[in-house]
Amino acid sequence: MDDILTVAVSKLDLRYSPLRMVSEASIQSMVKSMEKQGQLTPIVVKSDGARFVVIDGFKRQRAAEILNLDTVMVIVVYGEEALMKAHMYLLNRKSGFSIVEEGILIRELVENDGLSQAEAAAILDRHKSWVSRRLEMIRRLSPQVLEDLRLGLIPPGCAQALARLPVSIQADFSAAIQTHTLQAKQVSVLVDLWCKAKEPPSREFLIRFPRKALALACGKDTEERDPRIPAKAYGWFKAVRCLERVAALLRLKSKYEIGAVDDSVYTILSKTLEKAENECWKALTLARQAVSKPAPSVTKKEVSA
Repeated sequence: MDDILTVAVSKLDLRYSPLRMVSEASIQSMVKSMEKQGQLTPIVVKSDGARFVVIDGFKRQRAAEILNLDTVMVIVVYGEEALMKAHMYLLNRKSGFSIVEEGILIRELVENDGLSQAEAAAILDRHKSWVSRRLEMIRRLSPQVLEDLRLGLIPPGCAQALARLPVSIQADFSAAIQTHTLQAKQVSVLVDLWCKAKEPPSREFLIRFPRKALALACGKDTEERDPRIPAKAYGWFKAVRCLERVAALLRLKSKYEIGAVDDSVYTILSKTLEKAENECWKALTLARQAVSKPAPSVTKKEVSA
């Protein structure tokens, strides 16, 4: 029989939290709900000595911390560890368990808990082929892409498409998705195009200019023009937008891709950066001047007055 208790928030154990992807927006929504109505649903936990391992209710737990609550209501369930992990999925099967979370959970059951794929399928109430597909997908994703998915930097629906790519190129695709705010359907089309392209320049074009590649693939020349921008200023406008996208891409590549290199390489990279910095500074200075409002002209009559 399950027990309903009131326990200290500090006694909640979050060891299973890596199996769930909880967005900041959903947490803030829960905070607002608990502020107005209090905790309506108990957090599902497993007792582990003096601690209570959270099975379901990570948003409620985080909201309780943000609201500085001392205690929360929990319902204690009992069972082996693998069954408790499966319970996480079964409780959220209808309300939203992304394909990435499914893959992460299945890998946990198979690689850490030692279940066969057939056993994992049985406790998740799924077919073995369903388990096999998700396990293969999650194993083909690079650690960086998995982290980007966990942080919500790229849509979960991108996972299946990205898993079709070589691991070595997945980080570049992830950066392009973030820089150009691509949706899952667009990513799927881009991956199809990348797999069909054979020449390196064509593949590089798809990553550097994904929206243009998508437009060309759909029979469109370019993205829709903003009608507020006059024709004579539109080239300037597009150049600034391009610079913005390149800056975002550089930020991501600087964070993840350089690593440890020889001193001679550092010298080359530093000189390249210095040259680019100077050119960008000059360009941005002129761009600022171009959009500065001209000082109002003074007439002769105003001067004599």
